[in-house]
Amino acid sequence: MRKRFQAYFFLIITTITWGAFLPIVKFGFNGSEITPFRYLFYRFTLAGLLSIPIIVYYLKRIKHKWQAIKAIILLELIETSMALACLYIGLHQTSALETNLITTSLPLFVIFGGIIFLKEKQEKNEWLGLLLALIGTSLIALEPLLVGSDHFSGSMVGNLLVIGHNILTAIYLILAKKHYRKLPKLFVSSVSFFVGLVTFGLLSLVEANFSFDKLSQSIQTDLSSILVWGVIFYAAIFGSIIGLTAYIKGQNEIEASEASLFNYLQPVIYMPLGYFLLKELVTPLQVISLIIVVIGVYIAQKKKK
Repeated sequence: MRKRFQAYFFLIITTITWGAFLPIVKFGFNGSEITPFRYLFYRFTLAGLLSIPIIVYYLKRIKHKWQAIKAIILLELIETSMALACLYIGLHQTSALETNLITTSLPLFVIFGGIIFLKEKQEKNEWLGLLLALIGTSLIALEPLLVGSDHFSGSMVGNLLVIGHNILTAIYLILAKKHYRKLPKLFVSSVSFFVGLVTFGLLSLVEANFSFDKLSQSIQTDLSSILVWGVIFYAAIFGSIIGLTAYIKGQNEIEASEASLFNYLQPVIYMPLGYFLLKELVTPLQVISLIIVVIGVYIAQKKKK
């Protein structure tokens, strides 16, 4: 029981740091010329530099260290590289509110992942919950089409990319629970920062048409902005080091599906913050969709809870 309460404590920390995360990043995107790839490159560069002492400390204590690092790199290519690329490109094209609302449905994808990869059997109430959560997620993703948004094309593509992020993250969480159980969580998250640094450094170079001069000029412009520095600092410290480590540690003590339930506490953070920073208003359809998602995931998880 004590371990379970400790897991809840760590997951609440993650809920707060990650709930505020996307509105803050979107605020930085709106106020500067920074791109998603360069933002992620800065974020992981800072986080990686800060985590070097952690890596040095654990390298002396982990058995079969190179096998462990290889496993971490392969898994983090799914989450740190692929899933985050989908998330932040999607965020750049749609609103922070829609992005957060869709990521709130992540437990739905974790359950589907359990069915597909772990061959978990589902009861009637779980299938009903999955159906409701799927309906709610679809309503959020298709809202630009349903309400005739002026930014239909970008919003739809952005929403679909965020759904792609959910799928990749669900796969990652299921695999991470198995392969990261015996590894120090600070070491795992620290290695992941360097995976992100290399990935998004290369993608930033591709974005600059392989021109180091052009990339250098863009970096100088970005880093001359106090706003960009603030977003990078929050992302590196709270989003990466604190948030990710707390989540991995929290979900290690309880079921992955139960840990994912904390995702739908995040609206308490991102809805008011989105209005305060971005003036993003919640529409009736979004509220209804979110309620459907939360009810669906609750019903699907009721037995396990």
